[in-house]
Amino acid sequence: MGQAEDERAVEAVVAKGLRSWLTKAKDAVLRPWRQFRGMPDAGTVYSLQPDWDREVETILATLSRISMGAWSEATDVPPVSRHAFIVASLADAENLMVRMPDEVANLIFAEINDTVNAGGDTEAVARQVEKVLSWTDSERWPGRARTIARTETTRARGAGTLGAGTEQARVTGRILQKTWVAHHDERTRISHFGADGQTRVFYEPFDVGGEGLMFPGDPTGSPENVINCRCSMVIRNEATR
Repeated sequence: MGQAEDERAVEAVVAKGLRSWLTKAKDAVLRPWRQFRGMPDAGTVYSLQPDWDREVETILATLSRISMGAWSEATDVPPVSRHAFIVASLADAENLMVRMPDEVANLIFAEINDTVNAGGDTEAVARQVEKVLSWTDSERWPGRARTIARTETTRARGAGTLGAGTEQARVTGRILQKTWVAHHDERTRISHFGADGQTRVFYEPFDVGGEGLMFPGDPTGSPENVINCRCSMVIRNEATR
C-alpha cells in the first residue's frame, strides 16, 4: 500500500480504539452522577489505563506492518522485523500514545473547574464532561485520530525505509544515499518544501528548517517538524567507494 492507504488504515484502527475507550471512560467518569447525582469523577480515567494499553497494542501492530511494507517497497533485502530503527520507532509511538488517559483526565478536570467557577451545578458539570468524552459532539477526537494516524504512519514508513537502507548497505557493501520527498500542496510546511529533493549520504541527517532529521517523522525532531508530516524518503543506490 502507499502512504495514503496506510494512513487511512491507521486512522481506522485509532478511531475504533479511541471511540471504544472513550465510551468506557464516559461510563466510569459519569457513574457517580448517573447513580446518585454526584460529581463526575475524573480520577476513574486512570483505572482504564490497561484498557487503553490494549488498544495501543493493536495500533502498534498496524504500524509494525506498515514499517515492514515500507521496507519491502524500498529494497529486495528481506525485512528484519526487530530491526533497531523499527523497534525504536514503535517504542516512541507507544510512549506518546499510552499517555492518552492523562490527556483525557486533564481535559475533564479543566472542564469541571471551569464549569464550577462559572457557577454551574453538578448537572451542568455532568453535561460538559459528557461533551468532552463524546466522539460525535465535537471534532476533537476524530481530529486527534487523524493527527495520530498521519504522524505515526509517516514515522513508521520512515523507520522502515531507513532500516531497509541500512540493511541493504550492510548486505551489499554499497554506500547509499537518500532523498527527501515532500507533497506539493498548500498543507506542506515551508521548511519541508525546502527539503524536497534534498539528497544525503544515508547515515547523514537531512537539514529540514535548520533541524537535522534522519527521516520524515524522525521522533528526535521538534513537534513543529514532525506532527502531521506527510513527507517520504527514497533510497538511492551509489557505487561502492
